[in-house]
Amino acid sequence: MRPEKTAIVEEIRAWVSGASHLILTNYKGMKVAQVKELRHRLAKQKSAFHVVKNSYFMKAVSDLPAIKIKEQLDMPLAIVFGKGDGIAVAKVIDGFAKENNVAVIVSGFLEGRRFSAADFGRLIKLPSRSVLLGMLAGALAAPISGLAGVMRQKVASVVYALQAVQELKSKSSNK
Repeated sequence: MRPEKTAIVEEIRAWVSGASHLILTNYKGMKVAQVKELRHRLAKQKSAFHVVKNSYFMKAVSDLPAIKIKEQLDMPLAIVFGKGDGIAVAKVIDGFAKENNVAVIVSGFLEGRRFSAADFGRLIKLPSRSVLLGMLAGALAAPISGLAGVMRQKVASVVYALQAVQELKSKSSNK
């Protein structure tokens, strides 16, 4: 392989190996202005969008254990990679694809695990990570707050009983 091609493959390998997510998209039909807009949106998510030649991509990932691609890619390929929240990035790509009817997610990898286009479709429908963490915190706090309410009620019952005894004693001592 010529040195310039080897350098391109090494650059792709560096992008992919340092990323927490990698999403493969079919960019067929995208105009330059649309690519620029998508790159701008993805930059907000700490991700990058690069059009790569399929053969270079396959050579770059062939020895990476986290990425196993066995099928032959027979479409125009762009890769989206970065360090941020991969599901949020997939939501950005999906929203852009619906607005412009381009950039379809083909497959991808999140934290070393492979996801199909259908898997991404299901992940995109989930609430964001922060919302899910909030729901988890609420679910964990509910039994504790319920227990605190019960304990507060038991203490209040004891206080009411002591007040009743005190009133009885004061009435009997007044007679």
